[in-house]
Amino acid sequence: MAVSKSTRPSTSDTNQILRKILKSNQVSSDREQSWSRALVHSETSDPPLRFPVYECLYRINVHAQGLVDVLKTTSDKFSINQSLSVYQQSLVQYVRAAASRNIMDAMSEVEHTEAWLFQTLQHQEENKFIDPDDVYFEVRDREAERARQGLPPRIEFLEAKPKTPPQSKPAKPKNSG
Repeated sequence: MAVSKSTRPSTSDTNQILRKILKSNQVSSDREQSWSRALVHSETSDPPLRFPVYECLYRINVHAQGLVDVLKTTSDKFSINQSLSVYQQSLVQYVRAAASRNIMDAMSEVEHTEAWLFQTLQHQEENKFIDPDDVYFEVRDREAERARQGLPPRIEFLEAKPKTPPQSKPAKPKNSG
């Protein structure tokens, strides 16, 4: 029998967990909808990406730069009007920059939501490793630090006395009479 060593939940499992966090907290419906729209194409690319829109952004930038390079090479190599070529290159760069900004503006809110969701998930997971009684050790350590600094204590500890169980009284015999 084959057993997977991967215990990490898949991204779709993670998305379900994050959806529960969204539902259990007060998050605007606009923010939730924009996050959900961004995840529609999640993991559909090759390799699977969280947000494939960034791959598209990369391709826009690469191809726009390629077009600028071809325009420059053509102008230099074939002695075509240099000023017209610079103008055309600037048009391509303007379109590239406007498209990039549009994508980045749309994704900024999504990334902000993602950061909040994963931070919330991180805190939930960390809380599983915390012993609630550790707070008493932290208070003790902080009070010792305050004493070393010559500051008055904020909390006074009671003497540690072992608790003894209460003594039960012997039962009185019943008179049957």
